[in-house]
Amino acid sequence: MDRREREAKRWRHVRDWVVRQIDSGELPPRARLPSIRELARLCATSLTTVQRALVDLEAEAYVVAVPRVGYFVAATRQGQPPAPYDFSAVEVQVNQAVVAMLSQAASRPGIALSSAVLHDELTPRALLNRCLVSLAGNAEARLAGLIAPPGDAALRRRIAGLMLTRGVSAGPDDILITSGDSSALELALEAVAGQGALIAIETPTYYGILQVIERLGMRALPIRTHQATGMDLAQLEEALQAQPVAAIFLNPTLQNPCGFIMPDAQRARLSELARQADVPIIEDDIFFDLVPPAARPRAIKSYDTSGQTLYCASFSKTVAPGYRVGWCLPGRYREAILAQLFARNLAVSSLAQQVLAEFIARGYLEDHCARLRTQFATTREYLTAFVANHFPRGTRYLPPSGGFIHWLHLPEGTDMAALIALAQTRGCAIAGSGIFFADGRDTHALRLCLGRALTPEVIQGLHVLAQCARQLGGRLA
Repeated sequence: MDRREREAKRWRHVRDWVVRQIDSGELPPRARLPSIRELARLCATSLTTVQRALVDLEAEAYVVAVPRVGYFVAATRQGQPPAPYDFSAVEVQVNQAVVAMLSQAASRPGIALSSAVLHDELTPRALLNRCLVSLAGNAEARLAGLIAPPGDAALRRRIAGLMLTRGVSAGPDDILITSGDSSALELALEAVAGQGALIAIETPTYYGILQVIERLGMRALPIRTHQATGMDLAQLEEALQAQPVAAIFLNPTLQNPCGFIMPDAQRARLSELARQADVPIIEDDIFFDLVPPAARPRAIKSYDTSGQTLYCASFSKTVAPGYRVGWCLPGRYREAILAQLFARNLAVSSLAQQVLAEFIARGYLEDHCARLRTQFATTREYLTAFVANHFPRGTRYLPPSGGFIHWLHLPEGTDMAALIALAQTRGCAIAGSGIFFADGRDTHALRLCLGRALTPEVIQGLHVLAQCARQLGGRLA
Protein backbone atom coordinates (compact mmCIF):
# COMPACT_ATOMS: atom_id res chain seq x y z
CA MET A 1 0.00 0.00 0.00
CA ASP A 2 1.56 3.34 -1.06
CA ARG A 3 1.45 6.59 0.91
CA ARG A 4 -1.66 7.97 -0.83
CA GLU A 5 -3.62 4.80 -0.13
CA ARG A 6 -2.60 4.87 3.53
CA GLU A 7 -3.67 8.52 3.86
CA ALA A 8 -7.00 7.82 2.16
CA LYS A 9 -7.63 4.89 4.49
CA ARG A 10 -6.95 7.09 7.55
CA TRP A 11 -9.31 9.91 6.64
CA ARG A 12 -12.03 7.45 5.61
CA HIS A 13 -11.63 5.77 9.00
CA VAL A 14 -12.32 9.13 10.68
CA ARG A 15 -15.20 9.86 8.32
CA ASP A 16 -16.79 6.45 8.91
CA TRP A 17 -16.47 6.81 12.67
CA VAL A 18 -18.30 10.16 12.64
CA VAL A 19 -21.00 8.75 10.35
CA ARG A 20 -21.56 5.84 12.78
CA GLN A 21 -21.99 8.28 15.67
CA ILE A 22 -24.53 10.28 13.67
CA ASP A 23 -26.46 7.27 12.38
CA SER A 24 -26.59 5.68 15.85
CA GLY A 25 -27.88 8.86 17.47
CA GLU A 26 -24.81 9.36 19.65
CA LEU A 27 -24.35 12.63 17.74
CA PRO A 28 -27.92 13.91 17.26
CA PRO A 29 -28.96 16.63 14.78
CA ARG A 30 -27.40 20.03 15.56
CA ALA A 31 -25.00 18.50 18.08
CA ARG A 32 -21.50 19.92 18.11
CA LEU A 33 -18.77 17.51 17.04
CA PRO A 34 -15.66 17.07 19.17
CA SER A 35 -12.95 19.54 18.18
CA ILE A 36 -10.50 18.68 15.39
CA ARG A 37 -7.83 18.13 18.01
CA GLU A 38 -10.10 15.85 20.04
CA LEU A 39 -11.09 13.86 16.95
CA ALA A 40 -7.43 13.44 16.08
CA ARG A 41 -6.79 12.06 19.56
CA LEU A 42 -9.83 9.78 19.53
CA CYS A 43 -8.94 8.34 16.12
CA ALA A 44 -5.19 8.30 16.75
CA THR A 45 -4.41 10.32 13.64
CA SER A 46 -3.23 13.75 12.51
CA LEU A 47 -5.10 17.06 12.45
CA THR A 48 -4.72 17.12 8.67
CA THR A 49 -6.38 13.72 8.32
CA VAL A 50 -9.32 14.85 10.46
CA GLN A 51 -9.73 18.04 8.46
CA ARG A 52 -9.80 16.01 5.23
CA ALA A 53 -12.53 13.78 6.67
CA LEU A 54 -14.59 16.78 7.79
CA VAL A 55 -14.40 18.34 4.35
CA ASP A 56 -15.86 15.14 2.89
CA LEU A 57 -18.57 14.99 5.57
CA GLU A 58 -19.54 18.59 4.87
CA ALA A 59 -19.74 17.87 1.14
CA GLU A 60 -22.12 14.98 1.87
CA ALA A 61 -24.24 17.21 4.14
CA TYR A 62 -23.54 15.17 7.25
CA VAL A 63 -22.04 18.16 9.05
CA VAL A 64 -22.11 21.94 8.88
CA ALA A 65 -19.10 24.16 9.60
CA VAL A 66 -19.62 27.30 11.70
CA PRO A 67 -16.61 29.62 11.30
CA ARG A 68 -14.55 30.10 14.49
CA VAL A 69 -16.97 27.83 16.38
CA GLY A 70 -16.66 24.29 15.03
CA TYR A 71 -18.54 21.55 13.20
CA PHE A 72 -22.14 20.57 13.92
CA VAL A 73 -24.31 17.66 12.82
CA ALA A 74 -26.66 18.82 10.07
CA ALA A 75 -30.28 19.22 11.09
CA THR A 76 -31.26 16.86 8.26
CA ARG A 77 -29.41 15.43 5.29
CA GLN A 78 -30.40 16.85 1.92
CA GLY A 79 -33.36 14.97 0.51
CA GLN A 80 -33.84 12.93 3.68
CA PRO A 81 -36.57 13.52 6.26
CA PRO A 82 -35.49 13.45 9.90
CA ALA A 83 -35.73 10.02 11.45
CA PRO A 84 -38.75 9.68 13.75
CA TYR A 85 -38.05 9.54 17.45
CA ASP A 86 -38.74 6.35 19.35
CA PHE A 87 -41.10 7.02 22.24
CA SER A 88 -41.42 3.42 23.42
CA ALA A 89 -41.75 2.96 27.18
CA VAL A 90 -39.41 0.42 28.79
CA GLU A 91 -40.13 -1.86 31.73
CA VAL A 92 -36.87 -1.52 33.68
CA GLN A 93 -35.22 -4.72 34.89
CA VAL A 94 -31.67 -3.95 35.97
CA ASN A 95 -31.73 -4.49 39.73
CA GLN A 96 -30.65 -8.13 39.64
CA ALA A 97 -27.67 -7.33 37.39
CA VAL A 98 -26.65 -4.41 39.61
CA VAL A 99 -26.78 -6.53 42.76
CA ALA A 100 -24.67 -9.21 41.09
CA MET A 101 -22.09 -6.62 40.00
CA LEU A 102 -21.82 -5.04 43.45
CA SER A 103 -21.66 -8.42 45.18
CA GLN A 104 -18.83 -9.59 42.94
CA ALA A 105 -16.87 -6.39 43.50
CA ALA A 106 -17.23 -6.71 47.28
CA SER A 107 -16.60 -10.43 47.69
CA ARG A 108 -13.79 -11.33 45.30
CA PRO A 109 -10.10 -10.61 45.79
CA GLY A 110 -8.27 -8.31 43.42
CA ILE A 111 -8.90 -4.79 42.19
CA ALA A 112 -12.48 -3.58 41.64
CA LEU A 113 -12.90 -0.96 38.92
CA SER A 114 -16.68 -1.26 38.81
CA SER A 115 -17.99 0.50 41.93
CA ALA A 116 -18.35 4.29 42.06
CA VAL A 117 -17.23 4.59 45.66
CA LEU A 118 -14.73 7.03 47.14
CA HIS A 119 -11.95 4.84 48.55
CA ASP A 120 -11.01 5.09 52.25
CA GLU A 121 -7.57 6.47 51.43
CA LEU A 122 -9.16 9.58 49.88
CA THR A 123 -11.66 10.31 52.65
CA PRO A 124 -10.67 13.03 55.15
CA ARG A 125 -10.61 10.71 58.15
CA ALA A 126 -8.28 12.85 60.27
CA LEU A 127 -10.41 15.96 59.75
CA LEU A 128 -13.65 14.11 60.45
CA ASN A 129 -12.13 12.67 63.65
CA ARG A 130 -11.06 16.16 64.68
CA CYS A 131 -14.65 17.34 64.30
CA LEU A 132 -15.89 14.33 66.26
CA VAL A 133 -13.51 15.04 69.15
CA SER A 134 -14.63 18.66 69.23
CA LEU A 135 -18.28 17.65 69.37
CA ALA A 136 -17.58 15.08 72.09
CA GLY A 137 -16.32 17.91 74.29
CA ASN A 138 -19.41 20.00 73.66
CA ALA A 139 -21.99 19.46 76.38
CA GLU A 140 -24.78 20.72 74.10
CA ALA A 141 -24.09 18.23 71.28
CA ARG A 142 -26.78 15.58 70.81
CA LEU A 143 -24.48 12.84 69.61
CA ALA A 144 -26.72 9.94 70.61
CA GLY A 145 -30.07 11.66 70.33
CA LEU A 146 -32.57 11.53 67.50
CA ILE A 147 -32.89 14.47 65.13
CA ALA A 148 -36.27 14.22 63.47
CA PRO A 149 -36.93 15.36 59.90
CA PRO A 150 -36.24 17.79 58.31
CA GLY A 151 -32.83 17.24 59.96
CA ASP A 152 -30.13 19.05 61.92
CA ALA A 153 -30.70 22.82 61.68
CA ALA A 154 -26.97 23.65 61.67
CA LEU A 155 -26.31 21.24 58.80
CA ARG A 156 -29.24 22.63 56.82
CA ARG A 157 -27.87 26.16 57.28
CA ARG A 158 -24.48 25.00 56.00
CA ILE A 159 -26.04 23.27 53.01
CA ALA A 160 -27.99 26.43 52.20
CA GLY A 161 -24.62 28.17 52.00
CA LEU A 162 -23.26 25.45 49.70
CA MET A 163 -26.24 25.84 47.39
CA LEU A 164 -25.25 29.44 46.67
CA THR A 165 -22.20 28.12 44.80
CA ARG A 166 -24.64 26.15 42.64
CA GLY A 167 -26.68 29.23 41.80
CA VAL A 168 -29.52 28.37 44.18
CA SER A 169 -30.76 30.72 46.87
CA ALA A 170 -32.37 28.62 49.59
CA GLY A 171 -33.01 28.78 53.31
CA PRO A 172 -32.62 25.98 55.88
CA ASP A 173 -36.37 25.31 55.79
CA ASP A 174 -36.16 24.57 52.06
CA ILE A 175 -33.82 21.62 52.73
CA LEU A 176 -34.61 18.09 53.89
CA ILE A 177 -31.83 15.81 55.18
CA THR A 178 -32.03 12.27 53.81
CA SER A 179 -30.24 8.99 54.28
CA GLY A 180 -27.95 9.45 51.30
CA ASP A 181 -28.55 10.44 47.69
CA SER A 182 -30.39 7.27 46.68
CA SER A 183 -32.96 7.80 49.41
CA ALA A 184 -33.45 11.40 48.28
CA LEU A 185 -33.98 10.27 44.69
CA GLU A 186 -36.54 7.64 45.67
CA LEU A 187 -38.43 10.03 47.92
CA ALA A 188 -38.47 12.62 45.16
CA LEU A 189 -39.76 10.24 42.49
CA GLU A 190 -42.40 8.77 44.77
CA ALA A 191 -43.62 12.29 45.58
CA VAL A 192 -44.22 13.25 41.94
CA ALA A 193 -45.35 10.04 40.23
CA GLY A 194 -47.29 6.85 40.88
CA GLN A 195 -46.99 3.23 39.86
CA GLY A 196 -46.93 2.77 36.09
CA ALA A 197 -45.91 6.39 35.48
CA LEU A 198 -43.64 7.25 32.54
CA ILE A 199 -40.28 8.80 33.52
CA ALA A 200 -38.04 10.48 30.94
CA ILE A 201 -34.39 9.59 31.51
CA GLU A 202 -30.98 10.01 29.91
CA THR A 203 -29.60 7.01 28.05
CA PRO A 204 -27.26 5.70 29.24
CA THR A 205 -27.93 6.79 32.80
CA TYR A 206 -26.90 6.02 36.37
CA TYR A 207 -28.15 2.55 37.28
CA GLY A 208 -29.38 3.87 40.65
CA ILE A 209 -31.95 5.96 38.78
CA LEU A 210 -33.07 2.84 36.92
CA GLN A 211 -33.27 0.86 40.17
CA VAL A 212 -35.54 3.50 41.73
CA ILE A 213 -37.84 3.45 38.70
CA GLU A 214 -37.93 -0.37 38.83
CA ARG A 215 -38.59 -0.54 42.58
CA LEU A 216 -41.50 1.87 42.33
CA GLY A 217 -43.10 0.00 39.43
CA MET A 218 -42.74 2.85 36.95
CA ARG A 219 -41.63 2.82 33.30
CA ALA A 220 -38.69 4.53 31.67
CA LEU A 221 -38.74 6.65 28.53
CA PRO A 222 -35.10 6.77 27.35
CA ILE A 223 -34.17 10.09 25.73
CA ARG A 224 -31.16 10.16 23.44
CA THR A 225 -28.18 11.67 25.25
CA HIS A 226 -25.07 13.18 23.72
CA GLN A 227 -21.73 12.98 25.49
CA ALA A 228 -21.03 16.70 25.10
CA THR A 229 -24.41 18.37 25.62
CA GLY A 230 -26.46 15.83 27.55
CA MET A 231 -30.11 15.00 27.03
CA ASP A 232 -31.43 15.64 23.50
CA LEU A 233 -33.91 18.44 24.22
CA ALA A 234 -35.49 18.26 20.76
CA GLN A 235 -36.47 14.65 21.41
CA LEU A 236 -37.55 15.50 24.95
CA GLU A 237 -39.76 18.33 23.71
CA GLU A 238 -41.53 15.99 21.30
CA ALA A 239 -41.84 13.36 24.01
CA LEU A 240 -43.51 15.85 26.35
CA GLN A 241 -46.04 16.59 23.61
CA ALA A 242 -46.58 12.97 22.57
CA GLN A 243 -46.51 11.04 25.84
CA PRO A 244 -47.90 11.48 29.38
CA VAL A 245 -44.45 12.03 30.92
CA ALA A 246 -44.76 12.22 34.71
CA ALA A 247 -41.21 13.40 35.49
CA ILE A 248 -37.79 14.08 33.99
CA PHE A 249 -35.04 12.32 35.94
CA LEU A 250 -31.39 13.13 35.16
CA ASN A 251 -27.81 13.42 36.44
CA PRO A 252 -26.46 16.41 34.44
CA THR A 253 -23.17 17.19 36.23
CA LEU A 254 -20.30 14.74 35.67
CA GLN A 255 -23.01 12.40 34.51
CA ASN A 256 -22.71 8.80 35.59
CA PRO A 257 -21.58 6.93 33.48
CA CYS A 258 -20.57 9.27 30.62
CA GLY A 259 -18.91 12.05 32.65
CA PHE A 260 -20.25 15.05 30.71
CA ILE A 261 -21.45 18.36 32.15
CA MET A 262 -24.67 19.60 30.58
CA PRO A 263 -24.07 23.21 29.42
CA ASP A 264 -25.88 26.06 31.16
CA ALA A 265 -27.83 26.97 28.03
CA GLN A 266 -29.19 23.41 27.83
CA ARG A 267 -30.11 23.50 31.52
CA ALA A 268 -32.04 26.74 31.11
CA ARG A 269 -33.87 25.34 28.08
CA LEU A 270 -34.69 22.10 29.91
CA SER A 271 -36.13 24.04 32.84
CA GLU A 272 -38.30 26.09 30.49
CA LEU A 273 -39.56 23.00 28.65
CA ALA A 274 -40.51 21.40 31.98
CA ARG A 275 -42.24 24.57 33.13
CA GLN A 276 -44.28 24.82 29.94
CA ALA A 277 -45.31 21.17 30.19
CA ASP A 278 -45.79 21.37 33.97
CA VAL A 279 -43.60 18.29 34.43
CA PRO A 280 -41.29 18.03 37.48
CA ILE A 281 -37.53 17.58 37.12
CA ILE A 282 -35.54 15.42 39.52
CA GLU A 283 -31.92 16.61 39.43
CA ASP A 284 -29.26 14.27 40.83
CA ASP A 285 -26.22 16.49 41.52
CA ILE A 286 -24.05 14.26 43.68
CA PHE A 287 -20.73 15.04 41.91
CA PHE A 288 -20.89 18.86 41.87
CA ASP A 289 -17.97 19.47 44.26
CA LEU A 290 -15.67 17.42 42.03
CA VAL A 291 -16.05 19.91 39.16
CA PRO A 292 -13.16 22.43 38.90
CA PRO A 293 -14.45 25.89 39.90
CA ALA A 294 -13.86 27.36 36.43
CA ALA A 295 -16.05 24.68 34.83
CA ARG A 296 -18.90 24.65 37.33
CA PRO A 297 -22.40 24.96 35.89
CA ARG A 298 -25.49 26.35 37.54
CA ALA A 299 -27.81 23.74 38.97
CA ILE A 300 -30.96 23.17 36.93
CA LYS A 301 -32.71 24.05 40.18
CA SER A 302 -31.36 27.62 39.83
CA TYR A 303 -33.61 28.16 36.79
CA ASP A 304 -36.71 26.92 38.60
CA THR A 305 -39.33 29.62 39.16
CA SER A 306 -42.26 27.36 40.03
CA GLY A 307 -40.83 24.91 42.58
CA GLN A 308 -41.11 21.94 40.21
CA THR A 309 -37.42 20.96 40.26
CA LEU A 310 -36.44 18.56 43.05
CA TYR A 311 -32.71 18.80 43.71
CA CYS A 312 -30.88 15.84 45.32
CA ALA A 313 -27.27 15.45 46.46
CA SER A 314 -25.13 13.98 49.23
CA PHE A 315 -21.65 13.87 50.76
CA SER A 316 -21.10 10.22 49.78
CA LYS A 317 -18.90 10.85 46.72
CA THR A 318 -16.81 13.58 48.32
CA VAL A 319 -16.45 13.19 52.08
CA ALA A 320 -17.84 10.12 53.81
CA PRO A 321 -19.53 7.27 51.91
CA GLY A 322 -20.35 5.49 55.18
CA TYR A 323 -22.14 8.44 56.79
CA ARG A 324 -25.12 8.12 54.41
CA VAL A 325 -26.09 11.80 54.63
CA GLY A 326 -27.79 13.46 51.69
CA TRP A 327 -30.23 16.26 51.12
CA CYS A 328 -33.15 17.30 48.95
CA LEU A 329 -34.54 20.68 47.93
CA PRO A 330 -38.05 19.48 47.08
CA GLY A 331 -39.66 22.78 46.08
CA ARG A 332 -43.43 22.53 46.05
CA TYR A 333 -43.23 18.85 47.00
CA ARG A 334 -41.77 19.54 50.46
CA GLU A 335 -44.81 18.49 52.46
CA ALA A 336 -45.25 15.28 50.46
CA ILE A 337 -41.66 14.21 51.07
CA LEU A 338 -41.67 15.33 54.70
CA ALA A 339 -44.75 13.17 55.25
CA GLN A 340 -42.89 10.19 53.78
CA LEU A 341 -39.91 10.80 56.07
CA PHE A 342 -42.14 10.75 59.16
CA ALA A 343 -44.35 7.88 58.00
CA ARG A 344 -41.38 5.63 57.24
CA ASN A 345 -39.28 6.79 60.21
CA LEU A 346 -36.43 7.84 57.93
CA ALA A 347 -34.44 9.85 60.46
CA VAL A 348 -30.70 10.18 59.69
CA SER A 349 -27.86 9.60 62.17
CA SER A 350 -27.62 12.65 64.44
CA LEU A 351 -23.90 12.00 64.94
CA ALA A 352 -23.14 12.01 61.21
CA GLN A 353 -25.19 15.16 60.63
CA GLN A 354 -23.43 17.10 63.37
CA VAL A 355 -19.96 15.97 62.32
CA LEU A 356 -20.61 17.11 58.75
CA ALA A 357 -22.03 20.44 59.93
CA GLU A 358 -18.82 20.99 61.94
CA PHE A 359 -16.70 19.84 58.99
CA ILE A 360 -18.24 22.48 56.72
CA ALA A 361 -18.18 25.18 59.41
CA ARG A 362 -14.42 24.75 59.85
CA GLY A 363 -13.83 25.29 56.13
CA TYR A 364 -12.61 21.74 55.58
CA LEU A 365 -14.96 20.84 52.74
CA GLU A 366 -13.58 23.08 49.98
CA ASP A 367 -9.93 22.36 50.82
CA HIS A 368 -10.61 18.63 50.87
CA CYS A 369 -12.52 18.73 47.58
CA ALA A 370 -9.72 20.76 46.01
CA ARG A 371 -7.31 17.95 46.90
CA LEU A 372 -9.70 15.41 45.39
CA ARG A 373 -9.94 17.43 42.19
CA THR A 374 -6.16 17.52 41.93
CA GLN A 375 -5.94 13.77 42.47
CA PHE A 376 -8.62 13.02 39.90
CA ALA A 377 -7.08 15.39 37.35
CA THR A 378 -3.82 13.45 37.68
CA THR A 379 -5.73 10.18 37.23
CA ARG A 380 -7.51 11.55 34.17
CA GLU A 381 -4.24 12.58 32.51
CA TYR A 382 -2.74 9.19 33.29
CA LEU A 383 -5.75 7.30 31.94
CA THR A 384 -5.83 9.39 28.75
CA ALA A 385 -2.25 8.41 27.94
CA PHE A 386 -2.80 4.84 29.12
CA VAL A 387 -5.80 4.27 26.84
CA ALA A 388 -3.91 5.71 23.87
CA ASN A 389 -0.86 3.53 24.51
CA HIS A 390 -2.26 0.25 25.84
CA PHE A 391 -5.87 -0.27 24.74
CA PRO A 392 -6.70 -1.70 21.30
CA ARG A 393 -6.95 0.51 18.23
CA GLY A 394 -10.42 1.95 17.93
CA THR A 395 -10.93 2.43 21.69
CA ARG A 396 -12.59 5.79 22.30
CA TYR A 397 -12.29 7.76 25.52
CA LEU A 398 -13.51 11.30 26.08
CA PRO A 399 -11.98 12.42 29.40
CA PRO A 400 -14.51 13.96 31.81
CA SER A 401 -14.06 17.47 33.20
CA GLY A 402 -13.71 16.11 36.71
CA GLY A 403 -14.66 13.26 39.01
CA PHE A 404 -13.55 9.65 38.98
CA ILE A 405 -15.94 7.95 36.55
CA HIS A 406 -14.65 7.18 33.06
CA TRP A 407 -16.62 5.85 30.07
CA LEU A 408 -14.72 3.97 27.38
CA HIS A 409 -15.97 2.59 24.07
CA LEU A 410 -14.03 -0.50 23.05
CA PRO A 411 -13.67 -1.45 19.38
CA GLU A 412 -16.72 -2.83 17.61
CA GLY A 413 -16.78 -6.60 17.73
CA THR A 414 -15.30 -6.84 21.22
CA ASP A 415 -16.88 -9.75 23.10
CA MET A 416 -17.75 -7.89 26.30
CA ALA A 417 -19.01 -10.95 28.19
CA ALA A 418 -15.73 -12.73 27.48
CA LEU A 419 -13.75 -9.62 28.46
CA ILE A 420 -15.54 -9.30 31.81
CA ALA A 421 -15.06 -13.01 32.57
CA LEU A 422 -11.38 -13.02 31.55
CA ALA A 423 -10.57 -9.89 33.56
CA GLN A 424 -12.36 -11.39 36.57
CA THR A 425 -10.20 -14.53 36.47
CA ARG A 426 -7.13 -12.27 36.51
CA GLY A 427 -8.28 -10.29 39.55
CA CYS A 428 -9.86 -7.26 37.90
CA ALA A 429 -13.60 -6.69 38.47
CA ILE A 430 -15.44 -4.72 35.79
CA ALA A 431 -19.10 -4.53 34.81
CA GLY A 432 -21.00 -4.64 31.54
CA SER A 433 -22.79 -1.59 30.18
CA GLY A 434 -26.28 -3.13 30.28
CA ILE A 435 -26.97 -1.82 33.80
CA PHE A 436 -26.87 1.75 32.45
CA PHE A 437 -29.61 1.21 29.86
CA ALA A 438 -33.27 0.83 30.72
CA ASP A 439 -33.63 -2.04 28.26
CA GLY A 440 -30.45 -3.74 29.49
CA ARG A 441 -28.83 -3.61 26.06
CA ASP A 442 -25.23 -4.72 25.72
CA THR A 443 -22.86 -2.27 24.08
CA HIS A 444 -19.09 -2.04 23.69
CA ALA A 445 -18.90 0.60 26.41
CA LEU A 446 -17.15 0.13 29.72
CA ARG A 447 -17.31 2.20 32.92
CA LEU A 448 -14.13 2.51 34.97
CA CYS A 449 -14.38 3.90 38.50
CA LEU A 450 -11.10 5.28 39.86
CA GLY A 451 -12.12 6.85 43.16
CA ARG A 452 -8.73 6.11 44.69
CA ALA A 453 -5.05 6.94 44.35
CA LEU A 454 -3.05 5.56 41.44
CA THR A 455 -1.42 2.81 43.48
CA PRO A 456 0.60 0.01 41.86
CA GLU A 457 -2.43 -2.23 42.43
CA VAL A 458 -4.70 0.10 40.45
CA ILE A 459 -2.18 0.47 37.63
CA GLN A 460 -1.78 -3.31 37.51
CA GLY A 461 -5.56 -3.64 37.24
CA LEU A 462 -5.60 -1.29 34.26
CA HIS A 463 -2.81 -3.29 32.61
CA VAL A 464 -4.76 -6.51 33.15
CA LEU A 465 -7.85 -4.97 31.57
CA ALA A 466 -5.93 -3.64 28.57
CA GLN A 467 -4.18 -6.99 28.08
CA CYS A 468 -7.53 -8.82 28.14
CA ALA A 469 -8.97 -6.41 25.57
CA ARG A 470 -6.00 -6.96 23.27
CA GLN A 471 -6.10 -10.71 23.79
CA LEU A 472 -9.70 -10.81 22.58
CA GLY A 473 -8.71 -9.56 19.16
CA GLY A 474 -7.85 -5.89 19.56
CA ARG A 475 -4.61 -4.46 18.25
CA LEU A 476 -2.59 -1.58 19.60
CA ALA A 477 -2.94 1.73 17.81
